[in-house]
Amino acid sequence: MSKSLETRVKINIIVLLFTLGATVAAVAPFLHIMFPKESQVEVFGFRNARTFCYALGMPITIFVSALIMSFIANYIKDKPIYKIVRNVSIVFLSVASYYILWTFSAFSDFDPMFYYIMIIAVSISFGLLINRFLKFVSTSSGKLLKISSNISNLDERIKTVNHIANIMPDDNEDIITYKAMVDITGDNLEETISEIKNDLN
Repeated sequence: MSKSLETRVKINIIVLLFTLGATVAAVAPFLHIMFPKESQVEVFGFRNARTFCYALGMPITIFVSALIMSFIANYIKDKPIYKIVRNVSIVFLSVASYYILWTFSAFSDFDPMFYYIMIIAVSISFGLLINRFLKFVSTSSGKLLKISSNISNLDERIKTVNHIANIMPDDNEDIITYKAMVDITGDNLEETISEIKNDLN
C-alpha cells in the first residue's frame, strides 16, 4: 500500500510541476509591466528589459501550454484525437522554441539566414524530442502506478499462502511435503515482491 502511495506521490509531483508551469505561462506575458519604459539598458539586442520580456512572454506561454498538451495527449485513448493533439502540441512546441531561441539570439557573428535555419532546425528537433520524452514519462508513470496498485493484492495472496502452510498439520508425510513446497513458494514470492518494491523506488 505504501509503495502505491509513493508512486501516486510521484505522479502528484508531476501534476504539481505542470500546475506551476501553467502559472508561469499565465504570468509570463505580463512580466514586461515590471520594467520601466524609459530604461536604455540593452538586453539581448532589445532596447531594454521591458521590450525583451514583452517579446519573450507569449512564447513562454505557448511553450508551457504545449508541454501540458503534449503530456495529456498520451492519456487520450481515441487514436485519431490522440494524433491530432500530439501533432498540434509538437507544432506549438517547435514554434514556441523558435521564438524563445530567437529572443536570445544576437545575429552578429554569421549571416542572419544561417541563424534562422539553425533555429528552425533546433526548434523542430526540440519539439519532437520533448514530445517523445513526455510520452516516455507518462507511459512509465502509468505502468508504475498499475504495478504498484497490484502489489497490495499480491501481498494479501502471499500472506494467504503462508497462512495455509502454517495451519497444515505436521503428522502426515504427504502433507508435510506439500507444506514445505507451500512454505518455499511463499518465501520466494515474498522475496520477489520485495525486489519489485525496491525497483519501484
